[in-house]
Amino acid sequence: MEMASDAWRRSVFDSLPQFLWIATSDGELRYVDPRLSELLGLASTEDAAAGWRARIHPDDREGTLEAWALAIREARDFRIEYRLHCVDGSYRWFVARARPALGADGKLTHFVGTLEDLTETIETRTALRSEQVRLAKMAAASPEMLYSFRHEPNGRPTFPYVSPAFCKLFGVDAEELALDATPFFVLGYQEDVEAITASVMASKRDLTLWQYQWRVKAPGIGEIWLEAHSAPVRDPDGGTTWHGSLADVTERRRVEAEIRRLNFELEQRVELRTSELERANRELEAANRELEAFSYSVSHDLREPLRAINGFSQAVVEDFGGVLPPEAQRQLKAIRDGASRMARLIDDLLAFSRLSRQPLSRRLTDLRQIVDECVAELSSQNPAVHVSTGEILPSEVDAGLIKQVFMNLLSNALKYSRRSENPEILVTSRAHGNEIVYSVRDNGVGFDMRYAPKLFQVFQRLHASEDFEGTGVGLAIVHRIITRHGGRVWAEAAPGQGATFSFSI
Repeated sequence: MEMASDAWRRSVFDSLPQFLWIATSDGELRYVDPRLSELLGLASTEDAAAGWRARIHPDDREGTLEAWALAIREARDFRIEYRLHCVDGSYRWFVARARPALGADGKLTHFVGTLEDLTETIETRTALRSEQVRLAKMAAASPEMLYSFRHEPNGRPTFPYVSPAFCKLFGVDAEELALDATPFFVLGYQEDVEAITASVMASKRDLTLWQYQWRVKAPGIGEIWLEAHSAPVRDPDGGTTWHGSLADVTERRRVEAEIRRLNFELEQRVELRTSELERANRELEAANRELEAFSYSVSHDLREPLRAINGFSQAVVEDFGGVLPPEAQRQLKAIRDGASRMARLIDDLLAFSRLSRQPLSRRLTDLRQIVDECVAELSSQNPAVHVSTGEILPSEVDAGLIKQVFMNLLSNALKYSRRSENPEILVTSRAHGNEIVYSVRDNGVGFDMRYAPKLFQVFQRLHASEDFEGTGVGLAIVHRIITRHGGRVWAEAAPGQGATFSFSI
């Protein structure tokens, strides 16, 4: 194939990414690459050549034709971007380039040019520009300070980009920082430079996330603390650029310092309270030892004279009862009754004092069985009183202590209902939320609810001892046992209408 042949020229033209065109010295197209006609959807190259001016987008037409006329008039290079209309109604972007060809006399003979399809490039450029606008709006609206920090290959630091919030806080100019980062660096403290530089260099060397806190002097504000988060990228020219954000963490650090201070004070108070508790425990242990000594004294030293009183009064009755007048016998009986009552009081006080030291041994217990045992033991004392039971739910309790509770409540019910015409006692239970409530109800003498707060205090009685025996300790024992189980105890009554004592577990 000869290099000058049409086939050879055609193969060369077809291999070019641009479309070739030739125009006369007066600007009319003499040749148009057939591939352009195909791209535009035209039937022939003649159509492309003849109607090219009409196919220019109306918005681009005037500027394109003026630039073309100037190139013809001055025989100069021609370059312009414009849109051409396709047969399907769409427009495509092109860049037209042409160089003038001059004759031997130096006059313009024709133009040789190319047309390159820029449609995809323009679309990409438009999308990028739109994305840049969107990101710029986001950066402007964000309270975060966004930035790109670059180490040039020669080590010179610059900020290719800083957001408006960055410029506003530090009073710096974005264009100035793009050339030199010094206006920002001078806001820091000289004593911090070495540590900051070392952390930046480590991030640059390993391409690891840079996260750091340091102080700066912000204009019009004073000292503030900054926290940076940025990721480094190695640039093609050997430089390194970090893209990230900067936040003012002054208030956060103040709060953290306050929390640390409060935690330290709390630890100090806890240590002090622990010391006080340890001292209180030692005092309590000492008090318990004293109480044990007192209990021992009560058990032995006080019981001895009571036994003597009982013994000698009994001896007098047995030896001289027949010769004693009735009044003397009555007084001796009063002495013996008082001694017996004193012995019972001592027993109750000892039982009450032991409750605070006795450990709880809780387990799931059948309380019906315990109630039945109590009823069996007490019914023999007063068989005339009828005791009935409803549903008695099981519960996790110290069985021995709870039996003492039921014994005391049932004893009270028997005692205060024995004078009723048809004495009756009812023991029931019911679930109430996350607790179980047990009740002992009688139809005895009852009491005035105005005095109910005194019921569970030691030695408090609502009835005269001449009418009903007792030491005034039984309900205090009930209250202490139930309290140690984490429950509560209360009573409801009315004079002459009986009483109901309830407790929860």
